[in-house]
Amino acid sequence: MAEKYEDKDIKIRSATLKDMDAVAEMIQELADFEKMPDGPKLTVKDLQRDGFESNPPAFCCLVAEVPKNVQNPIVGYALYFPTYSTWQGRAMMLEDLYVRSSERKRSVGKRLFNAVAKEASSSGCSRLEFHVLEWNEARSFYEGKGAVNLTHSEQWCYYRLTGDALKKAAMEADMP
Repeated sequence: MAEKYEDKDIKIRSATLKDMDAVAEMIQELADFEKMPDGPKLTVKDLQRDGFESNPPAFCCLVAEVPKNVQNPIVGYALYFPTYSTWQGRAMMLEDLYVRSSERKRSVGKRLFNAVAKEASSSGCSRLEFHVLEWNEARSFYEGKGAVNLTHSEQWCYYRLTGDALKKAAMEADMP
């Protein structure tokens, strides 16, 4: 059950190295929610290295924090990174937006999303991109924000190359 606090007590801030334990835990919670519990392969050390010890960092992360008297003060996160569009220039990719189930319906997700949108806008990005599973009820939230489902409007298909297929393509790079 959610601890008692006011919505105004929620603080959205940049994640720190120490927050990566909570973020890693929530990445697994998100994978469980998405019915992909075996998906996450990253460790806390991987997140710390990629987000705080590499230059430039591989990602940026915001966390939603509630008062210190709450059992789990970090109740949500947004992980994002800059990308580039050959049609429109700078863009931002929102990889994950997650709020612990006990804290939903308290505007935490909205505040995290808006903070990422603000970061994208202030960085000169022309767009904010993200993927949402078809069955995820959050789609209505994003559509309410004005997001367009490109699967329907432009017939874009989303592909991924991993594992052996990625290695094979990489090995073929040096072949004539």
